[in-house]
Amino acid sequence: MAADEPRSDREPRADLDGRAAPDWLVRAAAVGGRLLVLAVLVWLLAGLAVKLTLVLVAVLTALLLAGVAAPAVRWASSRGVPRWVSAGAAVLLLLVLLAGAGLGLAARIASQLPQLRDALDRVSTQLSERFGISMPSLGDLMGGGGQGGSGVAELIGPARTLLEIVLGVFLALALAFLFLTSGPGMWRWLVDKFGGTLREDVDAGGRAAWGTVGAYVRGLTIVALFDAVGIGVGLLLLGVPLALTLAALQFVASYIPTIGAFVAGAVAVLVAYGTSGLGTAALVLGLVVVVQQLGNDVVEPYVMKNRLPINAAMVLIAVTAGGLLWGLAGALLFVPLLAAVSAAGHEVWTRHGSRPIAGG
Repeated sequence: MAADEPRSDREPRADLDGRAAPDWLVRAAAVGGRLLVLAVLVWLLAGLAVKLTLVLVAVLTALLLAGVAAPAVRWASSRGVPRWVSAGAAVLLLLVLLAGAGLGLAARIASQLPQLRDALDRVSTQLSERFGISMPSLGDLMGGGGQGGSGVAELIGPARTLLEIVLGVFLALALAFLFLTSGPGMWRWLVDKFGGTLREDVDAGGRAAWGTVGAYVRGLTIVALFDAVGIGVGLLLLGVPLALTLAALQFVASYIPTIGAFVAGAVAVLVAYGTSGLGTAALVLGLVVVVQQLGNDVVEPYVMKNRLPINAAMVLIAVTAGGLLWGLAGALLFVPLLAAVSAAGHEVWTRHGSRPIAGG
């Protein structure tokens, strides 16, 4: 072979000792290097997301609210109502509904908190006596009874949390209004930055994600309402105390897919067990299972038309990952975020003929 003849890519590579390195080792090293770079990038993005939790949660919440209100705003605009008027009315209506529901639920829970605490304490005592299972009291779960520390220090944490919540709510509502009024223009501005086929892919994927998010939130609200009404009526017929409070808890918790409904149903069973005995608790368990299954298998496919582009395993992973990263807000937001990304990816994939991602 001549000295200046280029080396063939198919010839085995040599290590420092002059021995040829196997091709599988070369390929494994290349793939491992890419995976390492990807892992570092994901880690850095996760760290940035934690630092910008307030902003990101507000933006995602605003997108969800805008997705819910967008059909009504489009309907009003098509009938001559100025877009800023319909968007403002929609945001104001959402604010009234959310504030009214939140204040009403908080007032009901606060008025019946002693009764709920007594019921759960009785459950804890009965489980401890019969099965040796110890449960934390409601006061322990709520973090009551801190010892020591100055009054100022004890107030700083709750005051800061309240300030962040107020700021986040204001930012989310303001952004939702802007998305509803200027959203189409913002989207066109973004799409125009791409060219050719990529522009069409970005536009189609974004519209698929937007439609999925709006349908998800509207469908989830209807399913949550169905579960709350069905379980609430059943609890009233069975004579379980706190029936309305437990129904309201079921409605709110249903916005956290899988885990929220399970926890709310478990609380209803425990309250029935502590106040009315094992027989009533068994009936409440059957009621919860039947109502939630009807909501998931009958009502949800009907109101959402199509199932979410993610399966139950991905929903559970998204809820857990969101809870670990952003707490309650992450558990609420990560499922619609994952559904939007999945819908956008599937739309682009089908536009290109559903070709295999790798191989083939």
